[in-house]
Amino acid sequence: MDELSPEQFVTLRPLGHVEKYSTTRSHLGIYNNVGLTARYKWSVALPASVKSTLFHALSNLIYNHPILSAVPLGIETTNPYFVRLPEICLDDIVTFVNKDLDPASPRWKEALDKTLEEQHNRPFRFDHNKALPFWRISILETTKAPMAFTLVFVFHHALMDTKSALSLHEELEAHMSEINNLVSIVDPPRTINSPSCELIPPLEDLYTLHVSQEFIESQEKYSEPSPDSWTGSRQIIPVATRFESSWLSVSQTKALVALSKKEGSSVTAVLQTLIADCLFSNLPPEYNTLQADCAVSLRGFLPYPVTAATLGCYVGSVSTVYHRASFDWHEARRTKAVINHAMAQKGGDMAVGYLRFIENQHHWMMGKLGRKRMAAFELSNVGVGSPLRKESCFEVEDMLFSQSSSACSAAIKISAVTGRDGQLALGFTWQEGVVDDELIGLVSLHLKNACDPAR
Repeated sequence: MDELSPEQFVTLRPLGHVEKYSTTRSHLGIYNNVGLTARYKWSVALPASVKSTLFHALSNLIYNHPILSAVPLGIETTNPYFVRLPEICLDDIVTFVNKDLDPASPRWKEALDKTLEEQHNRPFRFDHNKALPFWRISILETTKAPMAFTLVFVFHHALMDTKSALSLHEELEAHMSEINNLVSIVDPPRTINSPSCELIPPLEDLYTLHVSQEFIESQEKYSEPSPDSWTGSRQIIPVATRFESSWLSVSQTKALVALSKKEGSSVTAVLQTLIADCLFSNLPPEYNTLQADCAVSLRGFLPYPVTAATLGCYVGSVSTVYHRASFDWHEARRTKAVINHAMAQKGGDMAVGYLRFIENQHHWMMGKLGRKRMAAFELSNVGVGSPLRKESCFEVEDMLFSQSSSACSAAIKISAVTGRDGQLALGFTWQEGVVDDELIGLVSLHLKNACDPAR
């Protein structure tokens, strides 16, 4: 694509406050992107190459979802806006990588973790010489598993949330199966013309997030956490993301789900309580308090046109404070009650609703640097995908949710998703120099041991 000036792009709409929050963070180098990785396998011979099948499926996705052709401009200003790319060249955003590794080996996990760490340290930036979308894909293949590949989907948070990415993988899986059922496939186009559709309105135009005067005052007043609250080191840039994955076995995942239900809690609440317990077990005794932030989806009460399959950013957060104590089910039930109460307010008194009162997010965000963090960790559990469609020759097995670290939020981010293979995967993200690598390993091991059904 030749160099284009801003005047040559079709302006779509201004960014909403939540979308602006993501572009502000990326512009300032505070937070880069999100990823959802899935392993695809197939059981029948393909009438075309994996690349041809994938490119056909991606062309359908781009046609169905105009947000995939949208890029934010003016992100250095207080009034950023989306424009439409005239076209998307798939060869520029889809990379195929061959790795001669067994997917069941520890070396494969190490290679995948390294790939994701590299991806989360690569920000999305607009380049007039080569205007690319704010998402990309890496396909990891191996001769050890010729009937499968791993698809790493990385995207800017202003475009969508992880529920969106989960839906995108499912839609991609369906398109690839439909294409495979054709008798023959012509070579797919490498360059896709962007659809001339309007974007879905931003969250704030679809739904009013109620914010009380008391909550506004609490957000405007800065108070450092107590000295006995562990939050890692202060909020600093530049950010270098570290990443490591941890996988619960099928039996561990089943035990976690069954026990959570039996004890009147939820997987998210139990995970959050276990993580707090793991941290207390490995932190010096002077730390007796931890704040945990939990990401929650708001799309359940949003009006049409937002559905479960809509690509957009509709996320809020809930905070819970823990005091040093060993894990018990009362705390897990309390955590579930805190989350349920917040969700019953339908987005009321959440930080996401306060964003509309901030005149200049750049100044507001820069003002956080140098201060102590409020939260020790953040848990984002996107859940599990829908069941496999009947007569689908392509099938998503395991999944891994990941994201970049952030200079201005929790010291540790834990991203959870359960694949159709029944394994719950945890993606640990931390900022280099903010959290010790050893602490992440200890927390990860403690979590796996706590979920061992043999204990």
